[in-house]
Amino acid sequence: MNQIQQGDVIDNQYEIIKKISQGSFGIVYVGKSLTRNKNVAIKVEKQEMASYSSLNREIEILKLLQGVSQIPELYWYGQFKKCNVMITNLLGHDLIYFQKQYQKFSTQCIYNIAFQMLWILEQIHSRNVIHRDLKPENILSKSDSEKIYLIDYGISRNLNQKPNRKKKISFIGTSRYASLAAHQGIEQSAKDDLESLGYLLIYLMKQSLPWMNIEKTDLLRLDKIGKLKSETKMEELCFDCPNSILKYMKYVKSLTQQIKPQYAMLRGLFLTKLHNFPDQGLDWTYQKSRSHKQKLNKRRKSNQNSKYQSCSTIKRGFLGESLVPQNVKTSAVQDELAGSSEHGSSALQFSAVTNQGSIKSIRVGFSLSDIQEDLKVQPHNNQIARISTFEGIIEHDPGMTLKAEQQLMERENQDLEVKYNLLHFKSVYFNFKNPIQKYNLRSNYFRK
Repeated sequence: MNQIQQGDVIDNQYEIIKKISQGSFGIVYVGKSLTRNKNVAIKVEKQEMASYSSLNREIEILKLLQGVSQIPELYWYGQFKKCNVMITNLLGHDLIYFQKQYQKFSTQCIYNIAFQMLWILEQIHSRNVIHRDLKPENILSKSDSEKIYLIDYGISRNLNQKPNRKKKISFIGTSRYASLAAHQGIEQSAKDDLESLGYLLIYLMKQSLPWMNIEKTDLLRLDKIGKLKSETKMEELCFDCPNSILKYMKYVKSLTQQIKPQYAMLRGLFLTKLHNFPDQGLDWTYQKSRSHKQKLNKRRKSNQNSKYQSCSTIKRGFLGESLVPQNVKTSAVQDELAGSSEHGSSALQFSAVTNQGSIKSIRVGFSLSDIQEDLKVQPHNNQIARISTFEGIIEHDPGMTLKAEQQLMERENQDLEVKYNLLHFKSVYFNFKNPIQKYNLRSNYFRK
């Protein structure tokens, strides 16, 4: 076992933080680049597996694929404490991690994965590289990214190299998702990557495959799985899956090693669904985005209310009609203004300030002397018979909000000294039980 451990610094710039996964060929650590100030993935090959040259092959493949997006970016490679080491950018969690969180992916999420995987495979196939080990553990994504990444090229093959001349090739890949050719010992091609992707999509959709019940301890397990893959009809395999996946599998099964796959056509099978749901993508980013939008909308509503909930009062009184927008006239206000000359003073009293504990509120009071007795106003409320907030008026005409706010601002600007010497009130007291509403005169009194 290698002696590499937490705290080691590789090449004087990559510090090992902790182990995140371990496989048959090596161990992967999370590290930190001291020069880039970002996290990295550090893959260490087990000393006992060095003879297989798996890490060296992956390094060569990544160098060949340099410039292709959505695959690991090679930062550093070499030996450290007699172990082969490769350092790449950290690309997030695998699909199994997200599957445990969401139990089952949405159809839209799976289509998105299919669409992106087909693009990645087209890019690496165009450089004569086949992956040969497609599985959920090798597909990564970040919680804040719409992209997926394809990793682990340890058993990938460069098609420019001479093929294996053996009559039968040993099984290569992961039995659950490997192509039929892998089970039959036939040299794999781009077609086999696409077939593996199809099995992966069906698994994500149904969370099962017909050959998953075969015991891992069964010595004939690989042969039995290969037989099931050969004998199972596509309609049965894709049962309960969208028709796009069935079409995909039928097309891939019809390919030969000599036929170049039509990647754009295959992506089109899933692109239509993407267009039907433009606001959705990967489940983990969509849920986070929706939650963020909900919080943002809630914050915006709170900010809108705060325009009225937090304001300074204008100490001096002003006429009632100044609070009533010009395009809205109420018969109640007109009656009161008409009656003011008879009673010697205006019956409308505005800008009344009250305290409730530590909370200050600005109230607009209607002191209607002719109905106080009917409303049974208490003695301590004689100054303000009923309260009608500014929002109570604006509620009937949403278009008045800006005008009303401008009128208040004009009043404040007329006397800055008073404005800034007064207390800052935290909320407007909401009380819609004004006399107009009490007598159900709303529809008659408010009109444009």
